[in-house]
Amino acid sequence: MSSDLIGVLIPAVAFIVIVLLMFGLPALAFVVVKYFKLKERELAFEMEYRQKSQQHELAIEERVQRLEDALTSLDHDVRVRLGIGQPATPLASHPDLLEGPDAPDALAREVAAPVLDKAR
Repeated sequence: MSSDLIGVLIPAVAFIVIVLLMFGLPALAFVVVKYFKLKERELAFEMEYRQKSQQHELAIEERVQRLEDALTSLDHDVRVRLGIGQPATPLASHPDLLEGPDAPDALAREVAAPVLDKAR
């Protein structure tokens, strides 16, 4: 009896699997195609957004540059009207302003020396 049951069960399971594959594979293909179209649209929108933001950033930089140029020329005109040729103290005459801070080792030694003396 069990061999008769297996003989009937195998074709029934095969039929169910075939029917599922017939309807499942096209549906799966449809879902995959829609998913990739959605991803493609998302990438296109992201690319447009990046281009627009880059153009906007360049426009802002150009505006800032024009404002800086206008302020510089205005400052130059004011200096000419007042008879001032150059600023009173150019940076080249103050090289100590252009130097960086002391090395951290030298600063650490200066701070550590009094502490060590107090401990002794």
